[in-house]
Amino acid sequence: MNNNSSILFGLFDEFLWVRCSGRGSFANSPTVKSLGDDYIASGGRLIVIDLETCSGIDSTFMGTLAGLSRRLLPIGGSVQIASPSERCLSALESLGLDALLSIEPPTAPWRGKVEQIRAALGTENAPSVHLDAKEQTLHVLNSHLTLSEMSEENEEKFRNVTDCLKEELERQKELFRQMDRQSIM
Repeated sequence: MNNNSSILFGLFDEFLWVRCSGRGSFANSPTVKSLGDDYIASGGRLIVIDLETCSGIDSTFMGTLAGLSRRLLPIGGSVQIASPSERCLSALESLGLDALLSIEPPTAPWRGKVEQIRAALGTENAPSVHLDAKEQTLHVLNSHLTLSEMSEENEEKFRNVTDCLKEELERQKELFRQMDRQSIM
């Protein structure tokens, strides 16, 4: 994760709170995904993404949020967005994520408690998830495929990205095959 961003989190009775400071990007989205996956696996149903101090979000970060939401919706859960800046809100809306994520829901269980929640997070960053090259490529690809599945516009917008990532995975597979053949000799 780059030094210009941090991910803080806290488990509360009714939700997982994830606060992104700096930029939400491909670099820290694996950490957000890991936190969300663990929470969902433990039976959690509500993830709140706090974007108050987030300077911007890239498509991989947004695809990660969309993926978590798509896992939660069928089981009665959701991903909610707290305090997005105009820039972050515009980015979410540009990809249609305002239809998938609950942005500033008025009846959320965290309403009226935001400052206490943020204070309870402390200052310790979430453990960074470091992916190898193949895992990172898969993560970025899956994030963009999730976004592409949401609309034809997104599919068109990310077609070159997903095609390039698929080609990269094929190159990596071929490289590993060659390395395996050389180690046998």
